[in-house]
Amino acid sequence: MAEHDQDVDQVNGALKFKVLNNFEISPPQGSVPTTNIPLTFFDYLYLICSECKFIFLYEFPYPTHHFLETILPSLKQSLSLTLQHFFPFAATLVFPPEPIKPYIRYVADSESSTVTFTVAESTMDFNHIIADHPIDINELDAFAPLKPPVSVLEDGTRLFPLLAIQVTVMPNSGFCIGINYHHAIADGTAFMLFMKAWASVCKRLLMSTKTDEVEEEEEGKHFSLPIFNDGDMVQDPNGIDLSYLNMWWKPSPVNSYMLERQGTSSSNDMHKNTKENHSFEAKGTMQLSQVQVDKLKNWISLKYNEYFTSESQDQISSVPLHLSTFVAASALLWVCWVKLEDNIDIGDDELYHFLIVVNCRGRYEFVSIPSTYFGNFGALSYVTLKKRQLLGENGIVEAAKAIGNKLEELDKNGVMKGSETWPLDFTEKLISGRGVVAAGRPNLGLYETDFGVGRPKKCEFLGLQGGKSFTVFDSKDMNAGGVEVGFAFERTKLNNFIEIIQQSLKIL
Repeated sequence: MAEHDQDVDQVNGALKFKVLNNFEISPPQGSVPTTNIPLTFFDYLYLICSECKFIFLYEFPYPTHHFLETILPSLKQSLSLTLQHFFPFAATLVFPPEPIKPYIRYVADSESSTVTFTVAESTMDFNHIIADHPIDINELDAFAPLKPPVSVLEDGTRLFPLLAIQVTVMPNSGFCIGINYHHAIADGTAFMLFMKAWASVCKRLLMSTKTDEVEEEEEGKHFSLPIFNDGDMVQDPNGIDLSYLNMWWKPSPVNSYMLERQGTSSSNDMHKNTKENHSFEAKGTMQLSQVQVDKLKNWISLKYNEYFTSESQDQISSVPLHLSTFVAASALLWVCWVKLEDNIDIGDDELYHFLIVVNCRGRYEFVSIPSTYFGNFGALSYVTLKKRQLLGENGIVEAAKAIGNKLEELDKNGVMKGSETWPLDFTEKLISGRGVVAAGRPNLGLYETDFGVGRPKKCEFLGLQGGKSFTVFDSKDMNAGGVEVGFAFERTKLNNFIEIIQQSLKIL
């Protein structure tokens, strides 16, 4: 683990952060051989998504020097031990010119195969950051690190660092672990597999005075070991990967849209080594208690039975409603989002789209692929309804029925139908201005990441800018159940969105 001394005041607007140190963390010497890992077409979907940011906030009512002396050494050592199992995070995404396919390369015991680990101190109010009230995006983004810049070789090959970590201490109150990783390497499930493993190792180091024992016992006994793609694990009989790669290699609506979203003008500049400024945007979080979720589901079921068996309906539905917590919460958020975005220029027959990413682990189509598969493994799908359906008296019921039916259809017929055009379909729906993405789901276990100081007081996903997506995660109060929903808008719109949700919940 290399160390770089640094003591610099960094000012981000009104936010003051002091960098205490920079380290380069690698797997233990000799623990991982030089390895190349091929990407799959599921990974290619996210080649241009170089910024995937999470922050995890923990209570720690002690001064900075106490954190540096007691917690920091275990965080660093446990990260090194964990990286020997999750070594792709210390690797490089190699993106050669056409026609060579991109891949992940780890070089054993090399300076290029490390994770940048920044330690900082902040005067930010910990209680303000962990609260559920609207918070400026810039305040949260300051806790997420920059990754090292992309390197470009003489032949045009680009080398992308895949992970950076920033640990920020707020003296006498708490600390934050900020993560910034390249989405092409892992989806949310794979990322949380890594986070839970790191937390497990760190907790055991803090609890044990015998480091050697922990190193030996952590060989997969206390967390799930990842399984990597060997080139044959994820089959692609129709050559979907080439059609996806052509969208990055050549000008396309998908390429143009994603570059615009990231504020870049060329695929050669897919990673900017600067903090983005979201001056007018704020992040909002709402807790939907288990009582509220149950009321919402019961209300939807009641209205569904009334609405779809009434004499006014042309046909009576005998199909039971597929109504999970995710479906109910998503239906509520979709309708509230349409109400927020509605204007008189949008006709009643205009179409709105709800975009879904479906985890393929454990599905019958991929029975040979283990649940601990490491990489991206999410199928894309969507639901479309007319404005009049979503804003009608039974809009939430219509939304729940459509989303539930789509998930039932995918369970019955498989998720790969239409996969050849997934990127284009998603892009067209988002470009229309009438598409919203469900970017997170329950059961990821964000609040299960205990590094030895207790569970997080708050977890945030920082990829919701632009008001085109929302998350549905497990609630921070894991014992009480419920879900935590997240979204980001310009502040006035965000306040309006919260008000619309609250008004919708009052009808239950």
